[in-house]
Amino acid sequence: MKNHVLVLGFGVASTAYVSVLDFNKIKTSVIGSPFDIKNIKNVKKKNKIFNINFSKNINFFYDYELGSIDIKSINLIIVGTNTNGIPWITKILNQIKKNCPILLITKGIINYKSKIIPISKYISLKCSSNKVVMASGPCLAKELINKSHTRTLFASKKIAIAKYVKNIIENEYYHPDVTKDIQGAEICSAIKNIYATVIGSSPRQVGRLSKNKDDNYFNTSSGLFEQSLKEMKYIVQKFGGNVDTTFGLAGAGDLYVSILGGRNARLGFYLGKGLLYKSIVSKQMKNITVEGAELIKSSGTKILSLVGQKKLPLLKSLLKAIKKNKKLKIDWKQFTF
Repeated sequence: MKNHVLVLGFGVASTAYVSVLDFNKIKTSVIGSPFDIKNIKNVKKKNKIFNINFSKNINFFYDYELGSIDIKSINLIIVGTNTNGIPWITKILNQIKKNCPILLITKGIINYKSKIIPISKYISLKCSSNKVVMASGPCLAKELINKSHTRTLFASKKIAIAKYVKNIIENEYYHPDVTKDIQGAEICSAIKNIYATVIGSSPRQVGRLSKNKDDNYFNTSSGLFEQSLKEMKYIVQKFGGNVDTTFGLAGAGDLYVSILGGRNARLGFYLGKGLLYKSIVSKQMKNITVEGAELIKSSGTKILSLVGQKKLPLLKSLLKAIKKNKKLKIDWKQFTF
């Protein structure tokens, strides 16, 4: 049977995976979410977006064109919206009622019935699917589009399903591994955004005695990195994940690439300079969604309560800076040893 992949959502991350499918010569149908109308319009005109030219294997649709797709032939669905698009995702999945593996490249945790649960579990509950696979690990979209060697982690309760998806997507530059620890992988993927923000503040967290705050911050950054992994470990453990996942691709690996650049680290840089969160999002980062900040606002207080303040001093500091709009202050004496 020939592969036919349905991709839901057409942002930058989805585009990167579509480029992999195109390289693999796989028939792919891409449906844009209500947030992707401009991208779908542009690619329909030029068959090109983000400097990528797509072959005839890739077809693009608005969501109202769902009836034009041969749903019966689809053997894999990739979900690639941001967390705001999850209600739309569940609506589409329940419309097509397709019992095939679902690969989530959307990362996060959400509040559901007064509990914090991973998006994978939410999708499973809302769409009655037991074939959900979570993609996690260090995967910058622009590098995947550039065909740079990339290692990720496909997590599923059913390892055979993860391997099935891996066999469809892997190629000479994209190298997914598999694990059964979907809980740990997804928790890491979400909370690493919080800690990327904290570590992003490193250039201005070197201490009052430091003479050159712009060049000498690698010791500081490393110290924050190590403490971040400890706090991530405590959170993963509390949510029933395997603590070893924290120190692999989904945890340390993803955190590493996130602090090298991106929106979370950028927010951290401004917070480290002493700017207030509300000022940053109205000026320097206006109309930019920062996943770590959104997660702190929606779930930070609950996570802190569940795990305990003494174990999460960095999360506590960032929570105060964002929710109470205070200057970011990190107390190194509170770190866990």
